[in-house]
Amino acid sequence: MKHWLKYSRPLALATLASLAFLSLGDLALAAGQYDSLAKEATENGWRGDYGMTLCPIKLAILLVFYLAWVATTEWVNNDSERLGDPDQSKWNGTGLIAFIVAFLAALFIPIFWAGLPVVALAWLIPLFRYIHVRNKPMLDADKVMTPSHLSFWFRTRVLKQKVKPKKMPYQTGSPIQLEATGLNLDEKIKISRTVQSRNHNGSFGYNFFRELLYHALHSRAAEVLIEFGAEETNFQYQIDGVLHPITDATPKPWTREEADQVAQAAKILVGANPEDRRSRQGGLFRILYDRNRKGKPLACDATIETIGVPSGELAKVVFKFKTAPFKNVAEICDDPARQDKLRSVINSDKGLVVLSSAPHQGLKTLTTVMFNTADRFTRDFVGVEDVQNPYEFIENITTTTYDSAKGETPMTVLPDVYFKEPKVVLIRDMVTLDAWKLACEEVKNDRLIISTFRAPDAVSTIIGLLQFGVEPNELAQALTAVVSQKLVRKLCNTCKEDIEPDPRVAQQLGLDPEKKIYRKRVHEPVEPGQRDYYIPCDDCRDIGYFGRVAVFDTLEINDDMRGVIAANADLAKKDQALRQLAFKSGQRGFLEDGARLVQNGVTDYNELVRCLTSK
Repeated sequence: MKHWLKYSRPLALATLASLAFLSLGDLALAAGQYDSLAKEATENGWRGDYGMTLCPIKLAILLVFYLAWVATTEWVNNDSERLGDPDQSKWNGTGLIAFIVAFLAALFIPIFWAGLPVVALAWLIPLFRYIHVRNKPMLDADKVMTPSHLSFWFRTRVLKQKVKPKKMPYQTGSPIQLEATGLNLDEKIKISRTVQSRNHNGSFGYNFFRELLYHALHSRAAEVLIEFGAEETNFQYQIDGVLHPITDATPKPWTREEADQVAQAAKILVGANPEDRRSRQGGLFRILYDRNRKGKPLACDATIETIGVPSGELAKVVFKFKTAPFKNVAEICDDPARQDKLRSVINSDKGLVVLSSAPHQGLKTLTTVMFNTADRFTRDFVGVEDVQNPYEFIENITTTTYDSAKGETPMTVLPDVYFKEPKVVLIRDMVTLDAWKLACEEVKNDRLIISTFRAPDAVSTIIGLLQFGVEPNELAQALTAVVSQKLVRKLCNTCKEDIEPDPRVAQQLGLDPEKKIYRKRVHEPVEPGQRDYYIPCDDCRDIGYFGRVAVFDTLEINDDMRGVIAANADLAKKDQALRQLAFKSGQRGFLEDGARLVQNGVTDYNELVRCLTSK
C-alpha cells in the first residue's frame, strides 16, 4: 500500500474498458435505438451532450474520489503499521477490494449520479470503520477525526496558524501524568485502563489523585497512606522512614464524593474493582513526573494497595524509584576505616556474605552500593533476581532472571548459573531453603556468594538463617561476613541547633564532653499574650530532618563464632554468645557509627535512639 501507484494500473485498464463499452453504447444510440432509459442515460449519465466521449467534469469528480481514496488508504496502512495493529492486512484488503469493485460498478452504471454514491460509500465506510476501532483504546489527545482534531488540523494545516493544542481535563494542574502498567500486560489493556481512569467522571478523581501524588513527591515522601473515612479523609506521608500526618496534602479537604472518585480512578488505573471497598486489591502504575516543567519527565513506578478497615478504606501508595540515592560506600559512610572494611568484605576471594536490614532500611540501596564498590573487572560476576522485583542495573554483572509469578524460584536457574563456574554470584532474594543450602555447598568451590536477608542487625541475621532451616554446620563453614544496615535521619542543616551534650549521653556514646552537639530545633511554647517568633522551616517541612545516612553493623565471622553457630545449643544462647564474641573482637555494631554521627552533628541523640530501638 505504500506504493499505491501499482493499484492504479488495474483501475486505469478498467477505465479504458468502460470507455470502450460506453462508446459501443453511443453507436447503438446513434442507430436510433432510443428508449426512456437510454434517453435518461444520455441526458444524465457520463456523456451528456458530449456525444461519443465522456463528460470531463464528471470524470474529474470521480478522479478526485480516487485520489482521496489513495491518500486515506495510504494513511490507514502507515497508521496501523505505526501502532502495530495485527489487523493491518485486513484493513488494507477491505479498503482496496471495496473501492475497486465500487469504482468499476460506477463506470458501468449509466446514470452518473447513481454510481457516484456507490464509490463514496465504498471509500468512506472502511475508512471510518478503521477510525472507530482505532480510536476506541486511544487517549483523547491521540484520537483522529474528532471535532477537536479536525479544528486543530484545519487551523494548523490550512490556515497555517501556530496553535497550541487545547489541554484535556487530565492534562491540567500538576506536572504529573499517570499510566497503567504491569509486567506481561497487553499494551491495549494498559491504554484502556489509562483512558478509563482519566475520563472517569470527567477526570475529577484522576486529577485529585495526581495533585496528591505531586504533593507527596514534592515533599520527598516514599509512601502515602490514605484513610478514606466516613466523615473525612486523612493522609500520612512516609518521609525518611517515618510516617507523618499531613494536613496540607490537598488545597481543600475532600468531600466524601470526591474521595470516592479518587479511590475509583486509582483502582481503574491498576485494574481493580472500583466498587469493592472491602477486599484487598492493588496493582502497579507509572508516574511521569516533570517536576521542573521542562518537558523531560522522570518515570517512577508505583504500587497501590487498598483494603477495607473499620473506619472505611485504607489505601497505600509506594513509590518505586529506579535509581539508588547513593552510588558507592564513600557516599553513605564518612569513616575511611569503615569504608575499607566494607570494601574488604565485598572483595573477598570466597565465602558466603549476607547483606541485611530491617524493612524500609535501604536493603536494595545497600546491595547496589556494595556492588558498585566491588572489583567487577577482574572477576566473573553473575546476578540472579526475580523479574517481579527488579533491581537497579549494575555494570559488568550478567543478570539471570526467574519469574515468581509463574511459580519459579531461584532454584529454577541456580544450577545452570553455578554450572558456568562464575567467581561471584549475587542472589538478590534467596527465598527458599534449598537455595541457601546450595549456596553453602558452592562456597566449597572457591566461590563468593552474596545474598540478602531481612533482619534488624548482624547477629539477628545469623539467628534468622538458623530459624529458616539452614544447617548450623553448613552455615558455620560457609559464612564469612554479615553486613547489616540501618538508616538514620540527618538533621536539617537549615534549622538544627547546637547544645551542650548531656554528661550521661556523652559517657554512653563516648563523646567529647567539651564539644557541642546538635539537635532538632525545638519549638518552645510562649506565654499567653506574647508573640510567637517561631518560623517553620521550609526546607524540611519543619520535620527537623532532611535525608538519611547509613550506620553499619559489620560482623566478620571468626573461628570462635563458627563454633557457636555450629554448636547444638538453644538459639537464644547462641544469640547472646555471638554478641559477646562480637564485642570482645572490637565490633561495636551500629552504636559506633551512630556515636560518630552525633559527635559530627549529622544526627542527634534522639534520632539515634529511635533508629537503634526500631525493629
